[in-house]
Amino acid sequence: MNRRLYATIQALIDELQRNVTPTADADAFPCFSELALQGNPDITPAALDAVLSTLTMADIPTLQRALTAIEKKEQAWLGFKIVTDPSVACDSEDTEVVAVTGKGAGSADSQHGIFFATEDKEIVFSRHYSSRDRFQMLDITRGPQMHNEQYAGIAWLSESLEPKSRVIIMGAGTVGSCVEKTAHDVGFKTVAVDYDCEYLNAQRFPLSERVLISSFADIPDLEITEDDFVLVLTRGHMYDPEALIFGVRSQAGYVGMMGCLEKNQRVYDMAEAAGIPRATLEQTHTPIGLRFGAKTPPELAISIVAELIQVRHDRRKQRRQ
Repeated sequence: MNRRLYATIQALIDELQRNVTPTADADAFPCFSELALQGNPDITPAALDAVLSTLTMADIPTLQRALTAIEKKEQAWLGFKIVTDPSVACDSEDTEVVAVTGKGAGSADSQHGIFFATEDKEIVFSRHYSSRDRFQMLDITRGPQMHNEQYAGIAWLSESLEPKSRVIIMGAGTVGSCVEKTAHDVGFKTVAVDYDCEYLNAQRFPLSERVLISSFADIPDLEITEDDFVLVLTRGHMYDPEALIFGVRSQAGYVGMMGCLEKNQRVYDMAEAAGIPRATLEQTHTPIGLRFGAKTPPELAISIVAELIQVRHDRRKQRRQ
């Protein structure tokens, strides 16, 4: 659970209940960070205060629904409607292609707002909203950048309420480095593990938590849960047996290992000799990744992360059932 985000939203509720204008540090909502807003000249981190200043007691149900989503690990978002030009906010620039034309094609009003939305098209918003607003509020489930430049006068930002799954990269080789960037781009947190600082450094793994170990036989407790992914990608496959054994014993929800069938069977034999049941080993994602002819490190990274996306999607479906 994102405890900081939860605490921030709870604080907003508390302030509204005390009839105090709510405030929050933009760092608590990364979508308002300077990095996230690069290339978007119409919005600055100060826009968060502008939105929050418009909230009333009527917005408490929206915020409370967000807290419930965080607690239940739902695939949900807290969204921000930001009016950048009130004079055109209620007009439409759309066409018949999107089928949001005519009555209701513009925004319902020219006010900032905060709303809640889910993958299942649930919306919680304190005010009336138009067809165009609904289109945009649901579109944040794919990322507000999808159609954010399509309309004048309003911008849409969103903060995912679902905790990010961690990808534990066991091995700081070239494939691992490529996996880091690809996984980060699609919403995973990454942890890179290796014993050699020549490979495990900020230049090669700038986006990851880096864990320098003495050996793959002595990996510290990484507090891995069933939501995490362990990738066995040790350089030259030299320490795949130790990394695989660690992954299986960690109780991670996903354990995958890269390599050809012959090598992987040898690793299985060594892990089985160390006490890991063969049936458990054969339940791992080995060889790792989706099969579509990937060969180079960037291609292998795409193959691996594509499988992680698929597994993450299946987990989300199970939670909604």
